[in-house]
Amino acid sequence: MTEDTQTDESASPPDNSPPETAPENLTLSLRGFDTEEHARAFGDLVALYIRAISRHIDLAKLDGVTIASDYSQALLDLDRGYATSFKLAPSEGIAFGVAMTPAVIRNGEIRSHMLFNAGVLLPLENDKNELYAQALHMLAHECAHVEVTARFDEAFPGILLQTQHPNAHVHYRWEIIKACWDEYAVTQICAPFGRRPTDDYEETFISSLEVTRSRANELIKAYRTHFNIEQITAEVYGVYGELMKFASYHLGNMVGLGLTVDNLPKTKAALDGHWFEPYFAELQKVCGKIAEDYGKWTDQSAFEALGDLADDIVAEGGVIVSGHDDDGGFYVDVPFTPETMPE
Repeated sequence: MTEDTQTDESASPPDNSPPETAPENLTLSLRGFDTEEHARAFGDLVALYIRAISRHIDLAKLDGVTIASDYSQALLDLDRGYATSFKLAPSEGIAFGVAMTPAVIRNGEIRSHMLFNAGVLLPLENDKNELYAQALHMLAHECAHVEVTARFDEAFPGILLQTQHPNAHVHYRWEIIKACWDEYAVTQICAPFGRRPTDDYEETFISSLEVTRSRANELIKAYRTHFNIEQITAEVYGVYGELMKFASYHLGNMVGLGLTVDNLPKTKAALDGHWFEPYFAELQKVCGKIAEDYGKWTDQSAFEALGDLADDIVAEGGVIVSGHDDDGGFYVDVPFTPETMPE
């Protein structure tokens, strides 16, 4: 078994396509492969794909790539370049995470590091493999995260990983803002690569749509006995923020492929008359507005509109946040409703 095999690949075949944007010294770390030879060969192959993708997606701020059979441990082991107690972990629940591209700090500069569960990329070894196109799309998806993070950092330097929010409410808003915008932009950018994941995004969104309100209501019912206002505020923003994120995946992919709700009867039926229907339309409008000025933003007002939308959704769901005080605190009201009262 190899452990943390490193490969540096810098050669690129001649091509009339746009120039490569990936770093000249592209570093890949491969963990848990059966042999070192296999690890090196696969690292070289992935590097070739990354260089090809970098002709279409800007990878100038790519820090490196980790491909690991022990994906969860690889996330924990990643050096983020700054002191933090936050631990990276695969997402769980409706969608299970197998790849991630977190921001890191290297020599005072924001970069992005791509990490993959090895199993999801191994189909790249054989273009006849039924999962080949899916693996290619996933690689392109994470590459797009590198570009989207770089564009935000270029527009608003000194923000990512380098500033603290004044209070928890602002933190909840920006967690949702970044998740929604990032996935909307990324899925739009990578839509042409490999397998089209529309059915997957649709299924995940509809599944979330069906359970989000009841999940939030159950959390509020529990709050009626534990009375921890910080806990319920974080929980409800998390639940509704997840629905917004899954909707953003779906919307970005739709835009990238030139689809509308009219092309997707399952989505149309699920939204018809649903409480989230107007919010879905507003989410598309707000994300589209941000995309219009992609990389040329002069202030964060368009992004804050996503936070305002999150506040509206959470308030309709039964947790109402109002004005901040001079000490950076904020007020939370959880009104009594039949849907949120314990039986």
